[in-house]
Amino acid sequence: MFKRKGFSSLLIVLASCAVFAAAPALAADFPAGTYMDSGFTLSFDGNGHFRGSQKDTLKVEGDYAVSGDQLKFTDTGGPWACPAQQVGTYRWKSDGGALTFSKVSDACKDRVGSLTAHAWKK
Repeated sequence: MFKRKGFSSLLIVLASCAVFAAAPALAADFPAGTYMDSGFTLSFDGNGHFRGSQKDTLKVEGDYAVSGDQLKFTDTGGPWACPAQQVGTYRWKSDGGALTFSKVSDACKDRVGSLTAHAWKK
């Protein structure tokens, strides 16, 4: 077959690239920033902290962690915070300027309703 020096290495590199291209979105791909819907603002700082506000009043804040296409919420404060032991796991999808969430697991019904009812616009 091909006997050129380095061709085997090139094939290995190309095969590796194909595997990574087919992998789910990486945490670095999560679109941190500020999103809005119906007077409610949800902000992700890019460093694992989120804040939810309504008319400039903090309602909930906490930590988030991204793993591929999944995001885990742990509320740490605010009047709308779910108990810390109720970590919520969601699939996220970014389409243009919109961010949507679908529940994987979450015992906090208020958070489920708030996050999944609509697309969040950047």
